[in-house]
Amino acid sequence: MAKAKKVFTLILSLSLVLAIVAACARGTTPSQDDKDQTDQNQNQQQDQQQGGKAAEITFWTLSLSPTFDDYINGVIDDFEAENTGVKVNWQDIPFDQAEQRTLTAASAGNLADVINLNTDFLKKLAALGALVNMDEAAADVKDDYFEGAWQAGVVGDAAYALPWYLSNSVLLYNTELLSKAGFNAPPKTEEEAWEMSEVIYQKTGAYGNVVSSIHLYFPANGVKIVSEDGKKAAFNTPKAVEMLKFLKEKYDKGLIPDEVVLGQANMPELYAQEKLAWWVTGPQLFRQVKDLSPEVYEKSDAAPGIVGSEGVLNMAVMNVAVSAKSKNKDQAVDFAKFITNGENQLNFAKIVAILPSVKEAAQDEFFTKGADSDDPAEKGKYFAAKQLEYSVDLFAPVEDVSQINKIINEEFRKVLLEDKDPQKALDDAEAEVNKLLQD
Repeated sequence: MAKAKKVFTLILSLSLVLAIVAACARGTTPSQDDKDQTDQNQNQQQDQQQGGKAAEITFWTLSLSPTFDDYINGVIDDFEAENTGVKVNWQDIPFDQAEQRTLTAASAGNLADVINLNTDFLKKLAALGALVNMDEAAADVKDDYFEGAWQAGVVGDAAYALPWYLSNSVLLYNTELLSKAGFNAPPKTEEEAWEMSEVIYQKTGAYGNVVSSIHLYFPANGVKIVSEDGKKAAFNTPKAVEMLKFLKEKYDKGLIPDEVVLGQANMPELYAQEKLAWWVTGPQLFRQVKDLSPEVYEKSDAAPGIVGSEGVLNMAVMNVAVSAKSKNKDQAVDFAKFITNGENQLNFAKIVAILPSVKEAAQDEFFTKGADSDDPAEKGKYFAAKQLEYSVDLFAPVEDVSQINKIINEEFRKVLLEDKDPQKALDDAEAEVNKLLQD
């Protein structure tokens, strides 16, 4: 059970915008597994030249074994049955080793044929020229996926992965707290959310639209993080200055607590204690509130996520990419298409609380039946799938996106907590980000 919880945490943390990505060291010496992979690729090439053994491809995933062994092995069995002469070798990599393993393998030229990557790892490998252009190799299935999910694999002018499983955020809200403040429905937009938050705080003492970071808030409201060519910062604008001033004003009014700004707040506990009027998160996490306080869960309901001025919501994406140096590239691309097709994604979603990147799968009754449910988690699942139509990956499409996010969030905290001038904060963040991008 402990192992299962650990794996579920890794997967469900996608709804927290990939907070579990570790800052792994980038080794330069290939591991024994990587050397074995090189030998295997060489042997496969020799076998094919001699007209011998079947084509073999290696598939790397991130922390999916052993919890999902039956599912992954089942997909592999089905693929091999439909593709006579192709053998898929599955290897699961612990998440905390993934960056080092993938970057080292890519540098050594022995990356697995098919690789499960989050968007951060994806951008780094694509920047190395290590991945297949999926706009070309998978053009026949591109329209099957939600556009926002497909765009998550874009680096520069092309997509280098197929989107696999996703997460986004919806609203769990306390109907009683809203009613006490004079509201009969939750907010739909950032503007409404802030207007309601002030009234709710004044009348009930509960918080509403708390903001803990700025790297998603900026692009959701029309401020890009990097330039179109990905070579310099783009967030140091008059609009961004006004946004920081606005958030500082809300903080000074007491609408954003220190523990949230510092990332120290336990959000389900705050909600269960009725200190939060609403909680923006993945619907799979609503059950935490039910465990903490069944009474509060009973008077809660679900609603779509709050959109900024751009009318979009953030989604976190896990991808499947193909090595540009694969000896069996066609078979590898076919397998990437197969494991991410609608049927296989729907089956995966029925096992674990994820969202599919394929439109057809998201329209299945498994998701749509929650539209009229009295259970917030079930209704939230319906809204989460429905809003995939306007969900996008708001992370900057550059290699060092995690470090960039850290830089701008640190300056945001200084504005709120240390009264740093917003323009000075943006100037300092811009200088750091530009140096990072130029390096």
